[in-house]
Amino acid sequence: MKALFVTLLIFAAAFLIYDRFITPAGRRVVFENPPLELPKDSKTGRVHTTPAPRPPSDSPAPVHVPAGDGFIPPRIESLESLTKNWTVFPPTAFPRQVKLSKPVQLRMTGGSSTLPAGSTAFALGAQANVLIIAPTQTSQARGQTFVHDTDMPTQVRESYERWKKGRIEMAQAAWKKQQSTATAAATTMVSMPHAVEATGAPKRNGDGSYDLLLASMKSGQVTDIKPAKIQRWGTPQARTIDNKPTWAVSVFYETMAFCGPIDAEAQAHVREGRVVRWIYPGSGEPVP
Repeated sequence: MKALFVTLLIFAAAFLIYDRFITPAGRRVVFENPPLELPKDSKTGRVHTTPAPRPPSDSPAPVHVPAGDGFIPPRIESLESLTKNWTVFPPTAFPRQVKLSKPVQLRMTGGSSTLPAGSTAFALGAQANVLIIAPTQTSQARGQTFVHDTDMPTQVRESYERWKKGRIEMAQAAWKKQQSTATAAATTMVSMPHAVEATGAPKRNGDGSYDLLLASMKSGQVTDIKPAKIQRWGTPQARTIDNKPTWAVSVFYETMAFCGPIDAEAQAHVREGRVVRWIYPGSGEPVP
């Protein structure tokens, strides 16, 4: 009996030696490697951990504008702000074909019908966030559905992103052109004595226009304002800008927006017989 116990003890010792020094890590039965101890802060005792990397964002990449040339991109309102949270759209946004995500009941003289979800229809207009729906542009049948129950938000957002990118690129191109042609443009403006009053204000024509401002547009100093799209001209206002006496003249015109033409106001700053800049009076940003 004693011999059997000694034999078992020898086998057990041999097994432990084999398990500890010969068996590969991860396969040991008794002497498995202890878990790694994470480092702790000596003061707080908290374990230091490395945060897991965040998944890539699904948001669209920002518009790339080369840095270092001094150009400052204009601030552009968000789509939600422009549409007042999808309750205001310019008339030019309609009619447009949309895809329905929910059924729409149509009413017409003598009966009614239903356009199923997934079908296409025409949005003829909007009342707040409700679209007026018709199966075709000429149909007399009418229905109503919420804006977000169609793909119109997707359509408008895609148009908005293209418009926003275009506005920034247009502003940058105009800025570069202004930097390279500012001296020549200034000389051209100063050589128009008939276009400026004795007070320094631009001289107004019989139709309300100003030759000085028109010459500025034609020279390329501003590209967003087209003379044919001008609705009316403002009256020169004496101001102090850049600590210098300046005449500010507003121009009201039609321009393209995120989903159609809109009315806009730009302001020319006239000083020493020339237009020194064009800005949007509400924000002070340069007009492209």
